[in-house]
Amino acid sequence: MATTPTSASLLQEVKAQPLSIATAAILRSTIQFFYTRKGRIAACGSGVLLTVDNRYFVATAAHVLAGQAYTTFVILPPHEVTLAGTLLTTSPPPPGRRQDDKIDLAVLELTDAGQIGQLREAYQFLTLAELSTSPRHLTDVYLSVGFPAATTRSFNGHVKTAPYPLQVQRTKDFDYAGFRLHPAAHLVLDFTGDVLSVTNPAPHRRPKMEGISGSGLWDTGNYLLGDPAQERKLVGIVTEELTVRRRKYLLVTRTTVLLEFMRQSFGLNIPVSTTVKVNLSRGLQRLADGQARQAAAARTTSAG
Repeated sequence: MATTPTSASLLQEVKAQPLSIATAAILRSTIQFFYTRKGRIAACGSGVLLTVDNRYFVATAAHVLAGQAYTTFVILPPHEVTLAGTLLTTSPPPPGRRQDDKIDLAVLELTDAGQIGQLREAYQFLTLAELSTSPRHLTDVYLSVGFPAATTRSFNGHVKTAPYPLQVQRTKDFDYAGFRLHPAAHLVLDFTGDVLSVTNPAPHRRPKMEGISGSGLWDTGNYLLGDPAQERKLVGIVTEELTVRRRKYLLVTRTTVLLEFMRQSFGLNIPVSTTVKVNLSRGLQRLADGQARQAAAARTTSAG
């Protein structure tokens, strides 16, 4: 027997096509990181490609790359490539545990001209105009687009990946101060119960989300009336999933903090933040071009 669609399901179907357009635009600036586990390629996180002052960067969560940059790679078919450049990360608070770092940012400035050329052919680097530093947006519903490890498969050197574009809503009753967070620096999103995704507009259980760390959170603006690919703006970097009294939350570090970290760390010619007043201390790791190429030299794969 056929069922009558509800008004909510009809509305979600109307949203599906423009959200798919927005997702496609987001994926052109989103890259997946891998590592080798037990002889197989496995997903370890996501990142967002940015360009500022004619320089090229990858922004991600610090725990994705910190201490393991030489063993982490991206796939630029048909090769696995360890990206060369200067990696800067926020420093964890004493006693130095990365899991206590509530900013949890890493930015890699790319220095290998060949790799930059390959990435520019395969992806689109975001400009400053495509980032939002506003504390308020048209709605409190955002789009998270990353690559969960649960949707990544490898077999005989072949890799199959599937992004998971998820609609998430800002929670209004979270105790920011109790978790050493600040609304000017963080967004906390409701991650409990059934969810809606761009690929599945019906309420459903989400896959395990390990692997989306370092991906972007996006404001889709007035995507129903405007061009969804142009309306989307990066508002933050996904860093952590929190569990509080059996409720799940997604923690995001805002682009305001990301840009101030990049300004302080890389000496970029961008405006000083009016909301982030702290010195964002960082750890430094330089991935020399030759060393990075050597680390990737023996690796090739077919990407599906």
